[in-house]
Amino acid sequence: MARTLVDGFSNLDTFDYTFRDTPAMKHLIYQANSYYFNKRVPFNLREYIAKKLIRFSLKTDSEKLAIKLAAIENAKLEIYWDALLKTGLKHSHENYKAVIERAGLYGFYYQKSKNIAELPLNEVVNRLLHVGENFTPKTAEAVLGGVEQPIIMLTDVLPHFWELSNDIVLTKSENQIRKWKNPRILAMHHFIVCIGDKPLANLDRDDFLKYKDWWIQRILNEEVGPGTANKHLIYIKTMIRRVCEHFKIKIDATHLFARLAFDDDYQPRPPFSTEYIRDTLLNEKNLAGMNEINKSLLHVFAETGVLFSEQTSILPENIILNHAIPHIVIEPQVKRKLKTKYRKRIIPLTGYAYDVFLKHPNGFSEYQDRSDNLTSATGKFLRENNLLPSEKHSVYSLRHSFQDRLLAAKTLDRVQADLMGHKFERPTYGSGATLEDKLEAMKKIQIKL
Repeated sequence: MARTLVDGFSNLDTFDYTFRDTPAMKHLIYQANSYYFNKRVPFNLREYIAKKLIRFSLKTDSEKLAIKLAAIENAKLEIYWDALLKTGLKHSHENYKAVIERAGLYGFYYQKSKNIAELPLNEVVNRLLHVGENFTPKTAEAVLGGVEQPIIMLTDVLPHFWELSNDIVLTKSENQIRKWKNPRILAMHHFIVCIGDKPLANLDRDDFLKYKDWWIQRILNEEVGPGTANKHLIYIKTMIRRVCEHFKIKIDATHLFARLAFDDDYQPRPPFSTEYIRDTLLNEKNLAGMNEINKSLLHVFAETGVLFSEQTSILPENIILNHAIPHIVIEPQVKRKLKTKYRKRIIPLTGYAYDVFLKHPNGFSEYQDRSDNLTSATGKFLRENNLLPSEKHSVYSLRHSFQDRLLAAKTLDRVQADLMGHKFERPTYGSGATLEDKLEAMKKIQIKL
């Protein structure tokens, strides 16, 4: 017989259907070789719901499957209406995550209602019985698949990842947070440009192989090196895995990310020779046009191996000049984390470094958020004035020079590690190298004659 669909549940104005009124087939109608869920909205809910009738396709022509689906959908609808009357709760990503966890606590693996209906009849019945015996809206939601999996697109990953990384940025300064975020923003931008925006749940192996091919082309064009590509691949992997794990989005991470890394024949920055540092790099005539602050930081770097960013983070109270062995203390601060925990160290002041801190006893902490600019400006000056022996040399080469001088002076491994801020590879006991041990080593490798 012909009936009219209510409130736009279909794009058809009329259709022929047959009611299924037996108890087992309650809330079911059959039309055009498909079953529909059919239920009237109670009068006490009309102020919340404009519709008088809830009717939608169950997308099956199987009577057996339709009966199970209708039972599940009816239970879900009753739960929703009850929650609407009591709280008006809305769907959210966090709600979906919590529902999955609750399902596990009840001894069931969370599945959407469509998947539940395809389970063996005894498991469907067990879920319905569990809800009936332990009824709460939250229990039913978890056991009967009452919350749809959130669709999180690639463009949604970064905001979620920042929220999930509060523990990482807790001890970083604003500048450090910016430096930490920027390469990840760029990595996600490249990934989306390469494969397009798509739901995380739909990512497949071909997406990542396409992304790798994109990097291969850039490497062949000598735009970047393998190391840069590997870093970006790691950023993408870390961000996607963390967001998927948090929101219980299933991906086959082992398969997706397998064998993507490039062989990285990393070549460190070559060091300056000690003679070159003394005669050319720090020659007063050659540095005549350099800013006084940049020049001071450069001299300290050459003498101690302490980076610009580390120098500008040293607080005045950590510059100890009125001591038998003048020294500086490099340590993490609130909202300013060191690169690694091993970078915390004490450096005796000798040669140029001692001269600089005598002139600047309060240090350079007012420049701590400008250390990148200072380093870039110094590098630019050295390049423009032909003070770098090759294109591979940079300001950072001074740190390799410092390490080489320690090695040439046959400095003990433990003293080397403590001065460089490196991990000591053997088991450590005691407090490490003494200030006297460090001073002895520093005097042997002093740049200033």
